[in-house]
Amino acid sequence: MRARLTGMIGGVALSLVLASTALATNCVNASKHEQGDGAQVVIDAATGDIVWATPGVLHRVELGLIDPDTGEGFHGIVGFDFDGDGVADASSWFGVGPEGDEIPENAQWNGPACRGITNIETYFTECLGS
Repeated sequence: MRARLTGMIGGVALSLVLASTALATNCVNASKHEQGDGAQVVIDAATGDIVWATPGVLHRVELGLIDPDTGEGFHGIVGFDFDGDGVADASSWFGVGPEGDEIPENAQWNGPACRGITNIETYFTECLGS
């Protein structure tokens, strides 16, 4: 049952991440050396499967505090594994901006592109490999 719930969280979280601009998942902390640090869930970006989740997240699903169908109740850091090695290559916030919406755009675009909070597209195009 735990694997099933984990899979549901992953599918829902990934679909919400990709489909909604009302979430903070369009930015990343480029200063983090290990992008998975602090993540509560790591999702395989290619499949949408959960690679890893904290016991606390799984427990909150079991208690009904996180709705696996909508993602409601989950607020925290989501890691994304883009190369299939099981390690987060990027991480972002889910439902943690003002009133649960995205981190304000001025916070994403102001300041250095490859340090601190930056837009995730900028992170991939300008920061990785530099």
